[in-house]
Amino acid sequence: MNLLGTARLALSRIWATKTRSLLTMLGVVIGVAAIVALTSIVDGASQGINKSLATLGTNQLNLTALAPDALTEQDAQALAELEGVAVMFMQSQNEGTIATDTNRVNARLVGVSNQYFEAVKPEIAMGSYLSKNPLAQSARDVVFGADAANDLGLTSDMLGKTVKLNGQDFRLVGVLDDQAGFGTAGRVYVTLESARKIFSQYPYVSAIVVQAETPEGVDALQVAADRLLRERYGLSSDTEARYTITNQASLISAVSSITDTLGLLLTGIAAISLIVGGIGIMNIMLVSVRERTREIGVRRAIGAKQKDVLTQFLIEAVVLSLAGGIVGLILGQIAAFFLAILGDWEFAIRMDTVALALGFSLVVGVLFGVWPARTASKLEPIDALRFE
Repeated sequence: MNLLGTARLALSRIWATKTRSLLTMLGVVIGVAAIVALTSIVDGASQGINKSLATLGTNQLNLTALAPDALTEQDAQALAELEGVAVMFMQSQNEGTIATDTNRVNARLVGVSNQYFEAVKPEIAMGSYLSKNPLAQSARDVVFGADAANDLGLTSDMLGKTVKLNGQDFRLVGVLDDQAGFGTAGRVYVTLESARKIFSQYPYVSAIVVQAETPEGVDALQVAADRLLRERYGLSSDTEARYTITNQASLISAVSSITDTLGLLLTGIAAISLIVGGIGIMNIMLVSVRERTREIGVRRAIGAKQKDVLTQFLIEAVVLSLAGGIVGLILGQIAAFFLAILGDWEFAIRMDTVALALGFSLVVGVLFGVWPARTASKLEPIDALRFE
C-alpha cells in the first residue's frame, strides 16, 4: 500500500473513534494552549514595560536622592554643564493633599523645572502641560496624572477651575494620559518654584534627570556625573553615595533579561503538560494496538508489510498530536487576548511561539508514537490472527 492509502486508512481509524481521539489529544491541547497563552502574556507585558520605559528615552540618566539634603539645584546646574548633556531637569516631590469643594485625597506632589514635559513628553488627555516659559514658573498652575484626577473626581469642565494643594489654591490646566506615559499615575505636577513654596525644601531636590545627546554617550555621561558629584561632596570612589544613578538603557536591558528568563521558565512548566499529553497518546495507541491485533493480522496476511503498519500507527499518533496542537494554539490565542484585556497589557503573539508550539506537538507525536507503531509492526500475522 502506498503512503497516501496508508494515511487515508489512519485518518479513517481516527474518525471512527472520534470521542476517544478527542480525549487522547486533550493533554496536547492543554499543553500548547498553556505555552501560547503564557508566552503571549510575558511578551505583552514586556512590550508594555519597554514601551513605557522607552517614552523616557534610552539616553536618560536618573539621579535620585537617598536623603532630603543629598542633591541640590546647584548640583543640577553643574551637571547640565557636563559635555554631552542635551537636556537637564529637576524634580522636587513629597506627599501632600489635593482637594476640591467636595473631595479630598492624598497624592504625590511633584515640582518640575520647565524642561520636564518637553523631555518626557507624556500624552495629554485634556488641557495642556505646564508652561515652559521661565516667566510663567511662578504661576500657580497644576497638571494631574489620570489616576489622581480620577481619585479626586475631576472632569473636563473643571479645567481652569481652582483646586487646593496642601491648602493652597492652584489652577487646573491639564490632565495626563497615564496609558501613554510612565510613572505619572497618582501624581500631581506643579512648577519647581511652586513646589519650593509648598515643601520649603529649597535648595534641595528629590531627583535630577539628564539626557545625553546620543544613546551611545549615556555610559560615559553616567561616569562623568558620578565623578562630578563625588568631587563636589568630597567622596572617594569607594565611599557610599547618598544618591543613585539609574541608566535608562540598562534598566530596559535588565527588564528584557528578566522577562526573557521568566518566559523560558513558564514555557518549560507548560511543556511538562505537553509531555504528559504525549504519554497519554502513547498509552491510548498501545491500547489501540491491542484492540486491533486481529485487524493487523488480517492486513499482514493479505500482503501489508511491516513498514505499512508502522507508518499507519505513526501517522495516527502524529495527526492526533498535531490536531491537538492546532486546537491548543487557537485556544491559547483566545485566552491570551482576553487576559491581555483584563490585565491591561499588550496582546502579542510571536510567530516563533506558534512554530515552537506546533513543532513541539509534532515532535511529541513522533516520539510517543514510535513505540506503539513498532509494537504493531512487529506482530506476527499468525499470532495476531489467533489473538482473542
